[in-house]
Amino acid sequence: MGDTVAIRIENLSKTFGRRAKRRVHAVKNISLEIQTGQVYGFLGPNGAGKTTTIRMLLDLIRPTTGDAYIYDRHVRREHDVLRRVGALVEGAAFYNFLTGRKNLEVLARTANDYDPIRIEMLLAQVGLAHRADQRVNGYSTGMKQRLGLAAALLGDPDLLILDEPTNGLDPGGMHEVREFVRNLADEHGKTVFLSSHLLGEIEQVCDRVAIINLGEIVREGAVQDLLEGKTHLRVEAAPLDKAAAILGEFWPVTTNTQWLTISAARDDAPHMVRRLVENGVDVFQITSQRQTLEEYFLSVVREGTGDA
Repeated sequence: MGDTVAIRIENLSKTFGRRAKRRVHAVKNISLEIQTGQVYGFLGPNGAGKTTTIRMLLDLIRPTTGDAYIYDRHVRREHDVLRRVGALVEGAAFYNFLTGRKNLEVLARTANDYDPIRIEMLLAQVGLAHRADQRVNGYSTGMKQRLGLAAALLGDPDLLILDEPTNGLDPGGMHEVREFVRNLADEHGKTVFLSSHLLGEIEQVCDRVAIINLGEIVREGAVQDLLEGKTHLRVEAAPLDKAAAILGEFWPVTTNTQWLTISAARDDAPHMVRRLVENGVDVFQITSQRQTLEEYFLSVVREGTGDA
């Protein structure tokens, strides 16, 4: 439709509680711009402000300050823009006495968008075709999450907002959902805003990521760019304590009972080998490892909380 920006958040804040002692600043003056056609990760620990931000974005709660736009339309003032959005927030809620298929039919008819062929297609896509006629009260948490994904896609939305979509899924189900989400962007041109505390999930499926901690955006960028150059070397040598002392004069060293982890570039490896050998240390192996998003995230969160 010619849109280039799916979500724009400007100086958004949310404070709960009126009394000073009980006041909680859940979200603190955050700003984001999310381009169309990508999977955008919203990463943070539980309680960081992810769900509160999403609820403001969907006009489920009012912000204390700031504004949220979807496709350049103000969410609160132009509420009908939410018709272009499908969402799964804080778990899926359904009529337990109805089957999975009947729940989707009720939702579709309520939205005046009933299409039985699309319902069957979505049930198959989320892996529920064989359980579609079972009542929801017999569904596991993972099955309800799958049904929630199908419900979010009923209206064929341009933008999909997913809050912890793999909760309750086994590893196989998590892998299927990651592939499903990636396919929505790659094959169907949809924009996906994916909130999660699972770092591997974000690293594997997202194009860009914003890291939120204590209600504030602490890092934002393309996943590859955030991890670019974030490498370390693993050194296996003996005696290990002597190797740690030698290398520790030049590079930050973390000691393990079996190896050393050195914060250094791959090009530093030859220099390390020479110094160790010259000082009578046997070198068995040096390997270069790129920092994972998990390691990067933990370092960023520690910086934000002042922990060493």
